[in-house]
Amino acid sequence: MTEVVDISIIPKVGIEEASMATEAGTSGSSSSSAAGSSAEEDFFIQCDAPNCNEWHEGSTLSPPITPLTASTYETWHCPSCTPYHGPSKLKSVTSMRQGLRKKRRIDFVKLNDPAALLESESNNNGIGVAANDVQEIDFRAKLELRRKKGMFQNGMTAASSTGKGCCLKVITSGGKNEFTTKYVNTHGFNQPVLFATQQPYQIGLKLPGNHFSFDTVAKLVGPYRKTQVIDTATQLTTEYTLQEWVDYLSTPEKERTRILNVITLEYSQTPLGKLVREPQFAREVDFVSQCWPKTTEDLRRILDHCGDNKNNNNNNSLDDKDDNDNGGDNDKSKTSKEEEEDLTELLKELQEEIPRVSKYCLMSAAGSYTDFHVDFGGTAVWYHVYFGQKIFYFIEPTTKNLKIYSEWATNGTSSSGGGGSKKSNANAFLPDLITAAGGDVFEVQLKKGQTLFIPSGWIHAVFTPKDSLVFGGNFVHCHSLEMQLTIFRLEKKMRVGKNYKFPFYQKLMWFVAWDFLKQRDDLMMMMQLGDKGKNSVMGREQQVIQQICGKYPNHVLLGYKALAKELESWSRSKQKITTDQFPENMDVTKVAIQLGELLTKCVAHLGVNTKKEKASIKLEKKEKKKTTKQEKKRHNSQISQEKKPVITPIKCSSSSSPPANKKCKVEGCTQYKRSKCDGYCATHYREQLSLQSGDNIDYNAIPPPGRGCKVDGCNKYKKSKCEGYCLMCFRASVKTTSRPSTSKRAA
Repeated sequence: MTEVVDISIIPKVGIEEASMATEAGTSGSSSSSAAGSSAEEDFFIQCDAPNCNEWHEGSTLSPPITPLTASTYETWHCPSCTPYHGPSKLKSVTSMRQGLRKKRRIDFVKLNDPAALLESESNNNGIGVAANDVQEIDFRAKLELRRKKGMFQNGMTAASSTGKGCCLKVITSGGKNEFTTKYVNTHGFNQPVLFATQQPYQIGLKLPGNHFSFDTVAKLVGPYRKTQVIDTATQLTTEYTLQEWVDYLSTPEKERTRILNVITLEYSQTPLGKLVREPQFAREVDFVSQCWPKTTEDLRRILDHCGDNKNNNNNNSLDDKDDNDNGGDNDKSKTSKEEEEDLTELLKELQEEIPRVSKYCLMSAAGSYTDFHVDFGGTAVWYHVYFGQKIFYFIEPTTKNLKIYSEWATNGTSSSGGGGSKKSNANAFLPDLITAAGGDVFEVQLKKGQTLFIPSGWIHAVFTPKDSLVFGGNFVHCHSLEMQLTIFRLEKKMRVGKNYKFPFYQKLMWFVAWDFLKQRDDLMMMMQLGDKGKNSVMGREQQVIQQICGKYPNHVLLGYKALAKELESWSRSKQKITTDQFPENMDVTKVAIQLGELLTKCVAHLGVNTKKEKASIKLEKKEKKKTTKQEKKRHNSQISQEKKPVITPIKCSSSSSPPANKKCKVEGCTQYKRSKCDGYCATHYREQLSLQSGDNIDYNAIPPPGRGCKVDGCNKYKKSKCEGYCLMCFRASVKTTSRPSTSKRAA
């Protein structure tokens, strides 16, 4: 029975997928969407060129295209788009997925046939798989076993082994958005942040209304739109149309023969894209929305300020632009109209190249699992569970953990890979390797209505306990530039394929650098207009540096400094993969040098400020300590003036008295002065201390009953072996009287 396609019901949406997934970090390249029938005259094919997506009848094309010939195209361009986007691209016979795991595309129908698994790849024309590539893993059992062993830390409360505190920061917003650019400027964005609120509008997130289902997604995006599907047991991929995918999800869970997962459906250019808006923070900091040129005026500024002046000195300062422009009209080979047309054409090309990774729809069957990965280009992620449930397993991106991860991913030692070069680790599970090295793996449960922000570089896996629909997206921002560049270099070292990297990442970084320099130029212009030549150029530059350092946190400026160093390396590169991403109207060498010089001055200014702050804090502590001492001395002086010491002479019945130079300096005292007592006897020295302390306690030198000298009026303690006398009175009694006789002692 012939199936006829009604073009009126086919939505005109693009089928080009983004390079990688929000959750898995990979996706397939764009593929032709064909709606057809067994009859060639009823077959239609859709153009894969960006912003075209028009449907064409196969029999009217030259040469005619049939369902059989259409299947040989990887991307198909209609006659109108071929002059601008190049000819159509045919599939390779041995086409296979070249991601981190180097897995192959498979036919899930053949997976149910044991005989098909033994067929060689050559017999299946690259579509089938060898037996070693279809090793099925029960990830649910693996996770449960390690959970029982206590391998996973609670991400909500557990402390990181590095001492950085809790792995996950939880923000339960009380009616206002707390996770803003101001919050990140102060606290940074180095740990996952979970919004437990059930009201997504509090963080600026817009979502479809109630009664939204998988079937609604297919209708809005297009039922004939093809998307990549991942088989959980093998972690291999195939392609389904969205209508086929919805039919699969509508099957009861017990009747499903395979557990499948869709995580690469980018929908920003479809009707669904108008129903979903990213969270406020993601929109505010996203480099794609903030720095990618949007108008011909932006391109003209790039040409004027950072233009390709290869015939001139690339080190010319931007401040000399006015001098270089004198008489420029005579040197122009193009009229303003032609220049405007060129800029318009260039802008059109840039709009086609703009990375579209901000909106993904993830539809997962119960039991789905996405193996450990890092999102492409070190991008950050926003992730909202519309319905269902997700369980994340996080690993902090320390240098040690990233090294373990890269070796695990590239040596074929992942549990989903098999066939690796290290046979002893053929079934290695990344958490086992991390915990064996002393690291931590954190488990975080994400429920319906909750939103998660994942920082750049965090290694994570995701398990789906029940059917789930998730809206998410990726974004590159200034608060993690160093980590993003680290992941970019790691992907290059791991030889990740071009189709599985962040699209036009290097070109985006050049525009980011230009945007930063543009802010410098705008500030310089405002300074020049404001002071009307009162300050010198050097003075204005210093003021601009101070304003930039005041606007951006230290970690952001250090990130731009790392970017400047990376751009200098790119500008010297001769590799085609790098030079192809140089913006057409930009002198990249000049941009790299100027950004490096500017950030060097900013970082130096931060260093001076840090020293000044430390010196100021040290001086404040010193002054505070000095003030405390002065106040204490003043307080003691006031007390001594308010309460003058009243000293009474100590009378002793002893007829002897010490010499004048050895007497206590209290007038009338007949006691010896003591060393280290400021010329006082011990009794009067204690009395002085008591009066000066301000404790308002009258000093009484008389010993307690039974311990004083037995001479009346003597207030000293009796000494042992002195027969009840103090030492002075005992000596006096020895001089005046003889010792008791033996008979008297006997009596």
